[in-house]
Amino acid sequence: MKKKILAIIMTATMVMSCVAGCGKSEADAQNGDQAAKTESTASTGEELPLKELTLPLCEEKQELTVWLCYSGTVMKDLNEIEGVKKMEELTNVHINWIPINQDDAVQKFGVLISSGDLPDIIYPVSYPGGEESGVEEGIIYPDMDTLIENYMPNYKALLATSDEARREATADSGKRIVCRTIVGQDKTAESEGTYQGLAYRADLLEDLGLDVPTTIDEWHDALVKAKEAGIATPFVLDNDGGSALALSWGVGTQNLKEFLQLEGDKIVCGPAKDSWKGYLDTMKQWYSEGLINPNFTTFHYYLDTPASVQNNDTLLYSMVLSAFTGNSYSNYHMVDNDKEFLQPIVAPALNPGDEPVQLGDRKIAKGPIFISTSCKNPELAAKWLDFQYTEEGQYLNWYGIEGETYTIGEDGTPQYTDLVLHNPDGLPATDVLQKYALNQGSSFLGKHDISASWKLSSATAGDTNYELEAVKIWSSPETNMSISESLTLTAEESKIQTKFTDIQTMIDEYTINYITGQDVKPYEEYVNDLYAFGLQEVIDTYQAAYDRYLQR
Repeated sequence: MKKKILAIIMTATMVMSCVAGCGKSEADAQNGDQAAKTESTASTGEELPLKELTLPLCEEKQELTVWLCYSGTVMKDLNEIEGVKKMEELTNVHINWIPINQDDAVQKFGVLISSGDLPDIIYPVSYPGGEESGVEEGIIYPDMDTLIENYMPNYKALLATSDEARREATADSGKRIVCRTIVGQDKTAESEGTYQGLAYRADLLEDLGLDVPTTIDEWHDALVKAKEAGIATPFVLDNDGGSALALSWGVGTQNLKEFLQLEGDKIVCGPAKDSWKGYLDTMKQWYSEGLINPNFTTFHYYLDTPASVQNNDTLLYSMVLSAFTGNSYSNYHMVDNDKEFLQPIVAPALNPGDEPVQLGDRKIAKGPIFISTSCKNPELAAKWLDFQYTEEGQYLNWYGIEGETYTIGEDGTPQYTDLVLHNPDGLPATDVLQKYALNQGSSFLGKHDISASWKLSSATAGDTNYELEAVKIWSSPETNMSISESLTLTAEESKIQTKFTDIQTMIDEYTINYITGQDVKPYEEYVNDLYAFGLQEVIDTYQAAYDRYLQR
């Protein structure tokens, strides 16, 4: 059963995703339409930066080898994907693909680097020790910034539409060491929003005859009534004791893998704040009252939530993905409980009138794409990568072939055809698209077009796209306490990771033991222990990195 659930989750996550064309951005309007030419100076013969990309990219057919994460299950040969065929026709570049399943990527990347037999382009695995290390070790092309400046006008134009994306794609040195997947909709570069958070069973709350609680105290009362009505475990915490519910105390604790958060432009440790004790005390009380699943430390929110939903065991969940909100579990046939309905909510107020906050990843420039030092034609590789950020490349990678799998709608954006949405052979939309579009195999080369996924889920959702509504709800609080994942530590600063790990372990252990009543150590002593183990040094290190990030 769990294997079936995992298969469905992978499919749903592919649709949810959920790391390019520029359209007519303001930057494009200033420079004119993107069409295609290399400029050179007549006097010196030196090549100037491309303003536009010319197709084909080369007069005679050339080949490049591309190593990329790809988890599609329909196409064995990526060159048989219709969009890839069209891409080769347009660029005159044949790609020798080396597809790697995401689950094996880190291990196989290590083997690849050790072998010394490098492909021309590698995407997307974070380089151990940072991308600067990849340059120093002779793996990453040493001057990607110049390649981007001279041969990637579409990538540059897309970054120019978002200051946040530009900053994320730039190193502290001011250079672009790699290029990156850029998240956005059809013609934008923008975050995909917060796609996980609190959700409650709206059908069970209605059966209890209760209005939707808006404060922590009201939720306590609702959970008590749920327990009295026979709901076995009214609330499920994350397995480390954190929860999106802690945002009610202004503490970002959902999945305590990262214990740092922002207060304005200052980095603080959430689980060392005074308000964290308020969260712990409340969870401890709820746990003692039997309102929290006693097995929360082993509850897997991917694998165990369906059974919980099927059996009506829980009213409030601390962690639900947007793809499984509404009645998605029923629609995906993961449960046969057709009344189930998971309604997303922002963290309730601790006190009436409190403004909600969020802790959501807002990264736009995501997975690194780099040219290796083994590439014999890095200029061509850069141009081929730039094609992935053109409108045509974006549509080929996400929608397939115009007139077959998509048409251009009245709003000027691609819309899927009945071949995809109502396949005459009864094939699922995702299976059809894997035959036509490379990125529908859980690859995100070039532009990560989140609108492609939204359109697909909207078309299959009926009147309301609950997945998209969930993202809107969780993304609605104005204050986001999340620290950008694009911070980079220097080699010297990276030595702090040992202390970071030790402190993380201390926080996790104390959180679980405090909630379950096994740790009687006073909260103040626990905080003192954190600082004794080097918490201030960790905070100062990340503050320095964050300050550099803001200066990019």
